[in-house]
This record gives sequence, C-alpha cells and structure tokens, in this order.
Amino acid sequence: MSEASAKERRFRELAASRGLRPSGEGNVGKTLRRISVFFADSLFREETARRNGLAQRTDPRVRLLAVLGFLASVSIARRIPVLLAHAALPFVAVILSRIRFREFLGAGFLVAVLFSTLMAAPATLNLFRDGEVVRPLLRLSGPLRFGPYAIPATVGITREGLLSAATFLLRVLPSVASVLWLTLTTRWTDLLRSLRFLRLPPLFLQVTGMTVRYTHALLRQLEEIHLGKKSRTACKTPASRERAWAGSRIGASWERSLRLMEETADAMKARGFTGEAKFPPQSRFGWAGWGIVAAVVLFCAGAHFL
Repeated sequence: MSEASAKERRFRELAASRGLRPSGEGNVGKTLRRISVFFADSLFREETARRNGLAQRTDPRVRLLAVLGFLASVSIARRIPVLLAHAALPFVAVILSRIRFREFLGAGFLVAVLFSTLMAAPATLNLFRDGEVVRPLLRLSGPLRFGPYAIPATVGITREGLLSAATFLLRVLPSVASVLWLTLTTRWTDLLRSLRFLRLPPLFLQVTGMTVRYTHALLRQLEEIHLGKKSRTACKTPASRERAWAGSRIGASWERSLRLMEETADAMKARGFTGEAKFPPQSRFGWAGWGIVAAVVLFCAGAHFL
C-alpha cells in the first residue's frame, strides 16, 4: 500500500470514528452545475449568432422589426388555417439560420411546448366548457354536483375544447419560436442597439444592459465562492452550519454589490457620464432590409385571407 493510500485510509477511519461523512454532490454542486449551464447557454447563443446563416447576415434591426410584425399578426389571428400558415414562418427562419433542431429545442422551445401543452390540456375537457364530446374518457352513473360546480355524466374531450387548445398552441408556440430565433441569431449588444432604433428611452436601454452585465458578474462571484468552499470541504457539515454559511455569504454578496454599485457610479461620473447613455450612430436601412421586412408583412397579411 502506498503512502498516499495509507493516509487516505487513516483519514477515512478518523472521519468514521468522529461520525463525519465525506462531502458529496449536494446543493453546492447543483448550484455550480446550474451556473455553468447558464454560462454555457450564453456562449451557445453567441456562437449561433456568429454562424454564416442567411438571417445572421441581415441587419439586426431587420430581424427585430420582422419579429415584432410577426407577433402582432399572430396576436390578431383567429382561424386555424391562418395560424398554421404563421407557424411555418419561424421554422423556415430557423432552417435558414443554420440552427439545428436539437439546438433549438434545447434553447427553451421544448420547455415551452411541454408547458403550453399542459396549460391547454384541461381546456379540451367538458369539465370546464360544454361542447360536443368526440372522445369519452369517463362515464359516471349520473351527473355530480359540488355546490355551483357540476360534473357531467360523460367526461371527455370536446370538439370546441380541441379548437380552443389548438388556437392557444398555434398562437403561443410560433410566438415563442420567433423570439427564440431572434435571440439565437442576434448578439445581446446588437439587440440593444436595435431597440434604440425603436426610439426607446436611453435610460431604459442602459439599465437593461447593466442588469445583464451585473447578472453575469454576480453569478461568476457565486461560482467562485462555492468553488472556494467546495475545495476546502472534506466532510459534510451539519445543516445548521450550512445555513449559517449561506446566510453569511448572502450578506457579504449584498455588501459587495453595494460597493460595486458605488464604484461603478463614481467611475462613470469621472468619465463624464451625465445620466444619458450615448450610442454610436447606426447606418441607414438598405433596400434589402426593407425588402425582408416587407416580405414578412406581406406574408402575414396574406395568411389572414386563407
């Protein structure tokens, strides 16, 4: 047995004699993993925004205006054929942007599909809305009444409920897909500059940009704190001590945040900041940009006549 193995064996025997357990994958490890996933997602979006796709070669303002027009058109659509026509547009845009379908699902669309389906499923039953039952699920001896609420003798899926659920899904999922497409094909700084094109207050854009940067700084700080603790932890500690440590780190993070805010404000004032953010001038739209926006608008307008 080597010297290192003997030391490890003596350490484990000493820990067992004192009732200590080796540190394992606890809340600290899970927190670190989620922070790593957050930064990995951020890097993934930067990588997809730099791909040589058709959408990435267009002006970010073109993409923003196209998505806003698409969302407005979807919000006023009522019929299923119109919504189906709208649903095809975001997925065509994803293909032209060279974004793999698996990547698109992992970026949040799969979660949106599952959550929207769960939200729409109850609307298909005649428990909440009367209608023509097309698929019976449960037959009772007779209708049941609980105060003002009544359960019919035949519980099932109704035609009207299916239409309501389909309308909901075809309105929500294409909207989510278009917004995800915009975020995956546009870097965050370019998106902020595009919002400036809509004449939004500079203070709003400045606060939004600093919030994103500070979120990254805060998460990086938490990652360093947890890594430091994990590297110095040999055995599990009582839950009360863990809570006390977590509370002390929250207080220290809050104090550090206030100090960082003051230092940032002093640095901005020292560099001549007067309260209004300055943005570099943007080039004018070309004919190609306006042509893409017009094509999206004409497509959405034509879909309403289906």
